[in-house]
Amino acid sequence: MLENIAKKYDPTNPENDFDYWLIQYDFKSLNHFLLGDKVIELGCGRGILTNKLSEVCKELLVVEGSKNNINFAKKILKDKRNIDYYHSLWQKFDYPSNVSDIVFSMGLEHLDRKNAITILKKLKNCLQEDGRLHIIVPNANSLHRKVAYYMGIISDVHEFSERDKLYGHKRVYDKDMLYSELKECEYNVTHFEGIFLKPLPNSMMIEFKEEIIKGFGEISKEYPDESAHLYVVCEK
Repeated sequence: MLENIAKKYDPTNPENDFDYWLIQYDFKSLNHFLLGDKVIELGCGRGILTNKLSEVCKELLVVEGSKNNINFAKKILKDKRNIDYYHSLWQKFDYPSNVSDIVFSMGLEHLDRKNAITILKKLKNCLQEDGRLHIIVPNANSLHRKVAYYMGIISDVHEFSERDKLYGHKRVYDKDMLYSELKECEYNVTHFEGIFLKPLPNSMMIEFKEEIIKGFGEISKEYPDESAHLYVVCEK
């Protein structure tokens, strides 16, 4: 299943998939809070975020379930000497200790609640005492989902879109759901923000010029609860 998803998902071209821009803004937020010594990235996708992390982290360990994605990332990032790749499911990986950061971007939504809790508890044990878990998930209360609800396209903001189904999402998080799971796993949320105010679906957002995209990226600071992505920084 992971290999099938990997073949379909390619945000490397901003003209084909608006996720390219969302990843830029995800990193912009992440970069303010990364300690950056020994960092684990859960899932590399097509390597866009991996590339940016490698430029600000001393050591980067990538745990990815798709061999296709690993091979793609290795090819485009062949000159990066501080990245080690591990082909493994997240729940089966033997995590190292004393990790400064774990970047779990756009991953939790691919897991059912049981596996999410299992992995979150496992991750806590590999963090150093002041280590940080960075989580980014799509937001059920994103402006574009609310617009779709009032248009009658979906009956609930947590309902799976065609894009959710295509990429194997198991859940659509809202802020309360995310905080509830982190509390159950005994994490302390030290920072929260919303990333990018997206009024329309990806297929329509790619038509906007870059200056308009920048405007929606900046205004999300005023509307965190309606932004496209939710970002939390957690500590033990």
